[in-house]
Amino acid sequence: MKYILLSIGAASFIAAWCAANLQAAETNATTARIGVYDSRAVAYAWFWTAKHQKQLNELMQNARAAKSAGDTNRFHDLDATLRQQQAEMHREVFSTAPATNALAEISGRLPEIQKSAGVSALVSKWDDAVLKKYPDAEKVDVTDPLVREFITPTPQQQKVLSEMQRQKPLPLEQCEDLIRKGKI
Repeated sequence: MKYILLSIGAASFIAAWCAANLQAAETNATTARIGVYDSRAVAYAWFWTAKHQKQLNELMQNARAAKSAGDTNRFHDLDATLRQQQAEMHREVFSTAPATNALAEISGRLPEIQKSAGVSALVSKWDDAVLKKYPDAEKVDVTDPLVREFITPTPQQQKVLSEMQRQKPLPLEQCEDLIRKGKI
């Protein structure tokens, strides 16, 4: 009887150990998948949306009207807003700044984009801090689907996007310096 109980106990232990190892193997086999994207391309696409272009044109028209009317305070306010937006776009399109406005514009669709791509997260390929959280993850490029959320690129836009993605972005500090100097 003692040997039977010992055998049953040993068999239970072996079964539990095998189940635990099988579960661990399944967990390791399903590597996390994250969607990575070139934030510069996403920001560029958002810039060219009809909605954004309309907003920019309205700001520029209002600034011109204020200047023509001699309303220097309003003109300076609108001019400052336009310059700030331009600097932000330069950071996002030429450097590694996140495409904040673009992603905010489609925030409601991001879960569906992730599901469609089969990824658990969307991360800019320039965001080293977040990428380090997924050291073993399979990286799926979702740049094109994100771009197409904003525009269907014209041949000229597609050429710019292709060239952009072949080049490294400016370091953020260098981009800031060029903005300050008015060189971009």
